[in-house]
Amino acid sequence: MAINYYHQLTLLKDILANQLTEDYGSHDEFHQLQSLVQSLVQNNATPEDLKQTLLSIEQYAYQHDKEGAHSHLGKVDLDSWIQQVNHESEKFH
Repeated sequence: MAINYYHQLTLLKDILANQLTEDYGSHDEFHQLQSLVQSLVQNNATPEDLKQTLLSIEQYAYQHDKEGAHSHLGKVDLDSWIQQVNHESEKFH
């Protein structure tokens, strides 16, 4: 079952928030981030400015998973991305 746009945004935000809180990201989380980003980027409902953020998130997930750099995840970036995704998801309330 595919999840809708709002739920994808919520899941993305939750994974990023968890990584920010835990200062850790698992291999599975990075793959989930990449999958979510790819789906959201292909969605016509996704605004262009958010797509740029999503591509940054995808690069972050790829790089950290590839290098095994599961700590020191760049809290400033994570916080900024969470705020941007949250702003988009608030449009549905």
